[in-house]
Amino acid sequence: MSVRTIDVAYDYLKNQKHSVSFKDLWQVVKEQLGFDENQAQKKISQFYTDLSLDGRFTSLANNEWDLKSNHKFDEVFVDTTDLIDDDVDEEEIEFVDDELELNDDDDDKEDY
Repeated sequence: MSVRTIDVAYDYLKNQKHSVSFKDLWQVVKEQLGFDENQAQKKISQFYTDLSLDGRFTSLANNEWDLKSNHKFDEVFVDTTDLIDDDVDEEEIEFVDDELELNDDDDDKEDY
């Protein structure tokens, strides 16, 4: 069973008393897994994606990363209610074949 990069990052941050920059965290991961520069270049983007999507981690200011469990809820909670577009009326939304479509009743727009 191979060790995943994200698990190495988790174990490292679990033992830290502070957040770590992405650059430093990646350096630790690639050293522990023995990646050469070619391997590291191929894996760094997937590592960043995994880090971003894994619920155990949180991104802080200045591209610092830490475990969510090391922070209070208010420090790591992202309120997504501001992402809702209040300009869209519910009557304009309809579902067609399980896909969301917005009705556009403006006659002056060109069809492409």
